[in-house]
Amino acid sequence: MTTAHRGDESVQQRLWSVLEPLGSNQAFRRHSSIYTPGQPAQTLYLLQAGQVSLQMVSSEGRVLTVKVVEPGQIFGHSALDGGERYDTFAVALQPVRVSAVPRVAVLQALHSQPDLGAVLIEVVGQHRLTVSRRLDEVAFKSVPARLASVLLEMSEHHPAGPKPQQRVPRRTHQQLAEMINAYRETVTKVINQFRDARLLDVDRSGITLLNPSRLRELAQN
Repeated sequence: MTTAHRGDESVQQRLWSVLEPLGSNQAFRRHSSIYTPGQPAQTLYLLQAGQVSLQMVSSEGRVLTVKVVEPGQIFGHSALDGGERYDTFAVALQPVRVSAVPRVAVLQALHSQPDLGAVLIEVVGQHRLTVSRRLDEVAFKSVPARLASVLLEMSEHHPAGPKPQQRVPRRTHQQLAEMINAYRETVTKVINQFRDARLLDVDRSGITLLNPSRLRELAQN
């Protein structure tokens, strides 16, 4: 686990412990929409179970997944930074349980605990950096570089395997394609190339990154 990821976990946990008691529990079915860019950003969500895809849609109708939210993480960041509306679609990839915290409750917590402001700024900054990095990769990197980058990023949020190998949670080729704004057929071809080069291995439970250092080189191209 990297130092950056440990820092990310610590600020998430700090925010979670303060805000979870202020929220109401909600459940969403698989493939259901939790919010859209057209909705006012009045609620912050703490993901208790399941997975949530944060998506943008291009003018041509192509879907770009900017992040897959895992249990223990926070989404709906527009409610924190004063945005009037959400800046992504939030879609349940699995049956989802969340704690939905009203924006007004977040502001009240800030008033009673001023030191929480620095944590909120860091959480929003990390989210904005993730979105910006994903858009930059789509604009300037090749499909192999984008796929290597997203696999490495996901491995940081998954229990480490035998070093120097790293594990990535299971994703369909379509989900990976949406995350890097590519066609599923292209992603399948690149994954097969990575397997042939012994950069990764795929089984029913997920993906093992066999050569993370080489994947980092590819991701930087």
